[in-house]
Amino acid sequence: MPGFVAWQKKYGPRGLQIIGISMDDDPALVRSLYSKLKLNYPVAMGDVKLGNLYGGVLGLPMTFLIDRHGDIKAEFQGETDLGTMERQMQSLLSGR
Repeated sequence: MPGFVAWQKKYGPRGLQIIGISMDDDPALVRSLYSKLKLNYPVAMGDVKLGNLYGGVLGLPMTFLIDRHGDIKAEFQGETDLGTMERQMQSLLSGR
């Protein structure tokens, strides 16, 4: 999450919008963590129905890179090398 905070700050002016989806059952816990981590991007509550819309979320964390048209361009299951993710994100932001 700290990496996402940094990316939102760095790439937000270029059109990046990070949106977190919490699959937790307790919104109060999510709000507490949001405040504690000082997140600078929105976090919404998700559920099984939402997970199924994205092909089923079988494990967490799960990260999707979605382009300006709403198309999923990459997905990362579990802990992923942030450098790999950032390179793909930069490519999307530059229109390549």
